[in-house]
Amino acid sequence: MSPSNNLSAAIVNRLAAQWIALGGQLVGDPDRTVIDIEALVAATTDMDEAGTRVREVALDWCIVHGRTVNGSRLKTVAAEMAVDKARLGAFAATVAASGGPRWPVATSGPLYISRSKVVVSDLAAPSRLAWRLRASFGVNARADVLVALAAIGRPMTIADLARRTRFTKRNVAVAVSSMALAGVLEVTRFGNEDRVRLAPDLPLRSWLDVPSTAAIDWTSRWRIALTVLRVAKTMPAASPPVRAVELRAALADLLDELPDAHLPKPDLSIVGAEAAAAYDAWFARLAHVLDDVSA
Repeated sequence: MSPSNNLSAAIVNRLAAQWIALGGQLVGDPDRTVIDIEALVAATTDMDEAGTRVREVALDWCIVHGRTVNGSRLKTVAAEMAVDKARLGAFAATVAASGGPRWPVATSGPLYISRSKVVVSDLAAPSRLAWRLRASFGVNARADVLVALAAIGRPMTIADLARRTRFTKRNVAVAVSSMALAGVLEVTRFGNEDRVRLAPDLPLRSWLDVPSTAAIDWTSRWRIALTVLRVAKTMPAASPPVRAVELRAALADLLDELPDAHLPKPDLSIVGAEAAAAYDAWFARLAHVLDDVSA
């Protein structure tokens, strides 16, 4: 199997694992990282290889639980990930036509009869942390700000939180102000900017139950994985050196996101004839991380 096919299979496996973690009835292990719901929806619609089994579970979940999805954030995340607008729009329209919510990205799509392939009895699993907080604090910036602060474990500015959560700075500022009044957050002024952290004596800390994998920025991770896969697909017959050059160019704008995405960095010092083999090895490492449901 080619490196790009390995990566494609790993992406599909991880999509399935995340839907399993959210209650989807598929064969496989559930993802144990904290799931970014909008990023998962966007990535699922962009992968033809996901097939009917994953798509049906995604539709079932979105029809029943789709009000957990923030439509505005979905639009922002999908644009950042450069997913196919037509596919996302058709998926969203099918969700709406079949009894689910109507998100702003919806265009037109067929009616879908639910197969009831989703079973959810509680939101206690660490992978459902964002979902649990949205169920408690509402489908707005509040829940995602709490996830970000608990995961990063250090004070963050409003701008930092906006970048991490993909909500506007205004929405984040309003959420922070509200939760600070409630004693959930502590805001300290440093120079001309505010630094935000969870209140030190917050009783919710134990309830948050944040695993170390909550620090993974899944929007960035999906963006990187999908970008390199798209590049590989556009040149199946290209020579290894040409493929390496194209991949290097595609990664130029993504290198800064690799740490937040918790993905390995390719060795850019390797050039010439050996670059293709180096990129193939990086593809293999990338696929390995995506296949590991605990990382």
